[in-house]
Amino acid sequence: MHLDDFNCAVCSPTSEETRSRLFLDFQFAVECWSTLGLVIHNSADPFDTITSFRVQLGVPFSMEIIISMSWAIWSVRKDAIFRNVQPQISNAKCHFRRDFARVILRAKKAYVPSISQRLEACVIALIFFLTFFVS
Repeated sequence: MHLDDFNCAVCSPTSEETRSRLFLDFQFAVECWSTLGLVIHNSADPFDTITSFRVQLGVPFSMEIIISMSWAIWSVRKDAIFRNVQPQISNAKCHFRRDFARVILRAKKAYVPSISQRLEACVIALIFFLTFFVS
């Protein structure tokens, strides 16, 4: 897609917007990830960072967490661009809470075969949710 400008619409007009900048390098994104206890290690490859996040989280549903926070970052940035709402961590946490709660509710048997394992996975997810996002 050709655009007249590829610069960041939220921060510096001289910073080119890339997927890495949007989700990993932007200070707001770094703060969002840190609310989950995640540290972004300097890496040229964003996929290495995602792998690092999975290791740091250490739970079987780490990709759901990563996708939910990515969506929260995207949603808050979208609000900043189109609704002129300043990006705030509290807004990102609210988006994440809502989305991750839906993930927990949609957990299916495909993830865990037995009832006791499903229950254990739900308990782990609930503990994760309560630890980071109930204030």
